[in-house]
Amino acid sequence: MKLTALTLATLVLGAIAFAQEEATVQGGATGTVSIHSKGADVRNVIHDLFQQVERNYVLEPNVRFVLYLSLNDLEFEEALQLVCKLSSLDFEIQNGIYFVGKKKVGSGSPATQPTTQPLKPKGKLDPAVLNKRVTTRFDKIDLRQLMSELGKQTGISIEVDATVPSYKLDAYLIDTSLKYALDVITGATKLKFEFTDNLSIRLAKAEKVGVSLVSGS
Repeated sequence: MKLTALTLATLVLGAIAFAQEEATVQGGATGTVSIHSKGADVRNVIHDLFQQVERNYVLEPNVRFVLYLSLNDLEFEEALQLVCKLSSLDFEIQNGIYFVGKKKVGSGSPATQPTTQPLKPKGKLDPAVLNKRVTTRFDKIDLRQLMSELGKQTGISIEVDATVPSYKLDAYLIDTSLKYALDVITGATKLKFEFTDNLSIRLAKAEKVGVSLVSGS
C-alpha cells in the first residue's frame, strides 16, 4: 500500500513538472498570437506557434533551447522573430515555407568601422638624396612610369603633377645621379622638379607659380 502511494505521488509530481514545461500559444480575435512558456523547449513553442496560424515550417535538427516568456497579442512574425532572437535562431521564407535554424556565424551586418586615411609624412627630403645613382634603358616610356622606376631605385617618392601631360620618353641614363636624370628629363619636357613638404619630389610645369626649382648642373 505504501509502495502504491509512493508511486502515485511520483507520477503526480512528474505530471506537475511536465505541465510547467508546456507552452501555451493562443490566437487572438484580430489574427494576433499570444505565447506563454515557463521552461518549454523552443521546438514545442515554434511548433505550437505555426500550428496556431496554420503555416508551413521546417525546423533544423538539433535545435534545443529552454524559453521563459509571456507575449500577448503580437503579430505572428513579430512573435516568431522574438522567439528566434531569444534562441539564437534565424528563419527565411522559401515558396511560402518558413525554414528555421541556428543563426549562422557572420550572418548579421558587421559593425561599420570608421576608415581613416593614413597621414602623409611631413617635412622635406635631404638634398643629398639627389646624389643617389640610377640606371634606365627605356624606349617610349610614359613619364609617370619612368618616375615610378626612379623612385624604386632610390627609395624616394617621386610624383608627377596632375596637370603634366603623359609624355613618352626615350630614357637611357646609365649610372647617373638622380639629380642629373631629373635635369635631363625636365629639360626635355619643359618641366621642373621640387622638394615637397611630404618627403617627396614632384615634377610640375615650369610656369606654375609657387614651385621652387632645384637647379644645378
